[in-house]
Amino acid sequence: MRRIVGDGDDGDVRVRSAEGEEVAWSRSAAARSAALANWVSDTGGAEGAFATLVPAAALRTLSRVAEGGEEEYGALEGCSLAQLAQLLHGAHFLDVDDELLRLLSRSLCTGHLAGKSGPELGRLLGVVCDLPTEAEREAATEEPLYTQDAQHDATAPGATDYPTPPAPVCWLSTQLVNEDVLEDALADADVPTLRALKGVSLAWRARARRVLCARLCARVGLPLTSNLVEVTELDLSDSRAAGRLIADAADASCWLPNLAKVTGLGGFDVDVATLRQVESSGELEDEEGPPPYPMVGVRACIRGEGEVPMDVLLAACALRDGEACVPPGAFRGDTSITSIELPDGLTSLGEGAFCGCDSLTSIELPASLTSFGKGAFCGCSSMTSIALPAGLMSLGDGAFYGCESLTSIALPAGLTSLGERAFENCSSMTSIELPASLTSLPDGAFKGCSWLTSIALPAGLTSLGEYAFAGCSSMTSIELPAGLMSLGTGTFAGCSSMTSITLPAGLSSLPDRAFQGCSSMTSVELSVSLTSLGEYAFYYCSSMTSIELPAGLTSLGLSVFAGCSSMTSIELPAGLTSLGGFAFTFCFLLTSITLPAGLTSLGARTFQGCSSMTSIELPAGLTSLGGGAFYGCSLMASIALPTGLTSLSEYAFGGCSSLTSIALPAGLTSLGRGAFYDCSSMTSIALPAGLLNLGDDAFRGCSSMTSIELPARFQDSSLRSAGVPPSAILRYRYHYYY
Repeated sequence: MRRIVGDGDDGDVRVRSAEGEEVAWSRSAAARSAALANWVSDTGGAEGAFATLVPAAALRTLSRVAEGGEEEYGALEGCSLAQLAQLLHGAHFLDVDDELLRLLSRSLCTGHLAGKSGPELGRLLGVVCDLPTEAEREAATEEPLYTQDAQHDATAPGATDYPTPPAPVCWLSTQLVNEDVLEDALADADVPTLRALKGVSLAWRARARRVLCARLCARVGLPLTSNLVEVTELDLSDSRAAGRLIADAADASCWLPNLAKVTGLGGFDVDVATLRQVESSGELEDEEGPPPYPMVGVRACIRGEGEVPMDVLLAACALRDGEACVPPGAFRGDTSITSIELPDGLTSLGEGAFCGCDSLTSIELPASLTSFGKGAFCGCSSMTSIALPAGLMSLGDGAFYGCESLTSIALPAGLTSLGERAFENCSSMTSIELPASLTSLPDGAFKGCSWLTSIALPAGLTSLGEYAFAGCSSMTSIELPAGLMSLGTGTFAGCSSMTSITLPAGLSSLPDRAFQGCSSMTSVELSVSLTSLGEYAFYYCSSMTSIELPAGLTSLGLSVFAGCSSMTSIELPAGLTSLGGFAFTFCFLLTSITLPAGLTSLGARTFQGCSSMTSIELPAGLTSLGGGAFYGCSLMASIALPTGLTSLSEYAFGGCSSLTSIALPAGLTSLGRGAFYDCSSMTSIALPAGLLNLGDDAFRGCSSMTSIELPARFQDSSLRSAGVPPSAILRYRYHYYY
């Protein structure tokens, strides 16, 4: 082709669109339009432009196809039906030649018929159905469909009146789409459309049956049959030459119930009669994988010399299974495969199709593929790159799991579904392009991609699944889209190089382990709408020095800031009512913290190991302290306990080696095991009169204690050892324990 649109050169013919834009046609393209040819003949085309009511986009496409001939017919494949209709009307306006008009009409008709049901097709074609019962229509549609279980039986009783169709769509019943065009369109129609057409009427059943026979029953040297049941031998040489071998083999499997042999495969034949007897193993290789595919049995049904070509092998699979796909587990664990080129016509890769092919380094995928099954390439550890077809719409769970040599991949723009753990443990992957069509990332999508440094998330993303980026230890930062509404458990756990992150305003809660182990993180900007932080949310974010919590926060989960060893201070919001156990465990540099007035309890080991904390003010409403709440707060010299506290749990102040004295509230009735264990600076303590129970080793290791007074009501009879030397005890009742 010489040119699509010119710039007003002497050799061009200028055509004005409906919008007033001028589109230049070459002289050869204009010659295919009687209207333009006459205009050029009258005016010479030297001045002005031929005015039309055709949109500019349609004019440009028409000029391209008109000039390029057959090599440019592919330009029509990407057109929508509305665009094709526009092109067809434009072609009539310009009075293009019959060949081009026929091409446009055929493309329009084929596209509009595809995917329609019988009643819809009847309406489009203006046909009144003369198959009166549902059973008759079903029989017409299905005959003579073959399945591996049995030939389809469409003789079920029961019938309903076929509704009279409404008026046909106007442009399919006018001169724009005549009988010749419909005949051409049927030659391009897919088998499901032809199948549906058989249920429209008796006449259309005969027409569709004839086209099916022509499509599926070519036999060298034999007349064309009109009955699919009669076909026992099929020549697929034309299908192979046209790149339709896999699709036509799958159709032949379904529609030719007595097919016994297929020829025309480049020196190979397939014994279909024997092939249909090849059974799959009912046993699983493992708990997750599909049953082993009987590839040995399939190969045994292929007759010929030399290595069987991949397209012939997959055609045999399609003849057996009736599906245009690489069967589930077809090449699973085949370590001899190093490279592969899959033929045109395949629509999907079955579950585990190439799983464990650890010598496979490259693969070429056909444009016809739309989906990958679960684990399609899992464990292909030598694969370094792969180009995904533009029409791919879904990737199954674990599709590329463990492809540890895969360095980069671009996901096609039309991808709408990404399976869980699709790229988990692709440890060499450094970059990936996500399409704008994705609205969610599933669980474990990129878990363990340890060399992935950055990724651009689509603006329309609303959710990130559990552990989606867990273990991406080279990722330094990521920008979350404004519309993100939810994060899954452990989304960024183990992203040890991530230094900062800003959470979008729409997040109302931070899930468990969201940033666990992000040891380089120094800055986090939380959403103001957050009401809770989940368990282990910032567990061992050891570089974090401080964090501003939103005012609306009401709960902090278990171990939420445990191991944040660089944190020096934190301000808890006034509305906080729940503080989980281990919340600040081993925050070694935390010197002080103010607890909100509404807090009524502290969980187990909340401040364990906060060895720099010198003081803390407990809220007046606090009624319980969890076990080991202040264990190991070695610089804490004093603390005032609220009056409502009735018990101290085990090891509540264990290891508080700077604590010299403490006033216990009058209402305290129980001291847990080791409550003041190893408080080596404590010299004395007065136990409240109402104390009833004293746990074992309550004062063990209190080596500086010189006095202790046991209350008169003390009655614990199970105490084994309080850990206090006899000389320290001033007064006791009922029991004297060493």
